[in-house]
Amino acid sequence: LNASATLRWEGYHGTIEGGSGALSVSTATQSELGGPGGASNPEELFSAALANCFTSTLTSMARKREVPLGPIETSVSTRLSWGDGSEHHLSRAQLRTRVASSAPEGEVRALIDEAFAHCPVCQAVGGHMQLELEADVTA
Repeated sequence: LNASATLRWEGYHGTIEGGSGALSVSTATQSELGGPGGASNPEELFSAALANCFTSTLTSMARKREVPLGPIETSVSTRLSWGDGSEHHLSRAQLRTRVASSAPEGEVRALIDEAFAHCPVCQAVGGHMQLELEADVTA
């Protein structure tokens, strides 16, 4: 499976178009970095990709194992830091997911932990920055 995106940039602003045709996002240099802000930025897009990948992994694993899942809400916050030998870098990401399920809580929590371990985006960044998961399970 391949995915792609193209950024067209000028000055402090750009537009990202996904290869599928479903993604179109305005982006701008963050005000903290001397830009105007007011549009998406790499950290926000990364957070969205991580939330989407984790949730997709979780739901795919649940379907294969016939674990019933209701509504899921996954949010991700990332931290852009300065220092540590670089001008700025992503130093932390925290996933928070709320999963509704009629399955036993222990089974759902085990599934959540396994999805966290197998999510391709989690795997890609897990060794390069602090990556955390917090989960709530509701009936």
